Amino acid sequence: MDEILKHGVFWINGNLTAINSGLLILLLAVGAILSLIIFYLAWQNLTTRTWLPILCFVGFLIPLIVHGDGNILKSLIIGYIFIIVGASVSVQALRFL
Repeated sequence: MDEILKHGVFWINGNLTAINSGLLILLLAVGAILSLIIFYLAWQNLTTRTWLPILCFVGFLIPLIVHGDGNILKSLIIGYIFIIVGASVSVQALRFL
């Protein structure tokens, strides 16, 4: 209990200023590539032409590029918000066309 009170509930050991996980970098890169593929496929058809998959692409790139004040968790959270909003809006836009 003393450790929780001392560090808080969300204490993470390690370097919070950089992404050191190869798996996380790979997942973000694959997500960015898939977002671009979805954008390309949606852009080919005139009835489904939309810019919304680019919002997901930006969400995947934010943690890889922007580090803000040095805390990588903030950029991951902002990136995941972009991904969730972009994906849900893209699915709705492509579904109704």
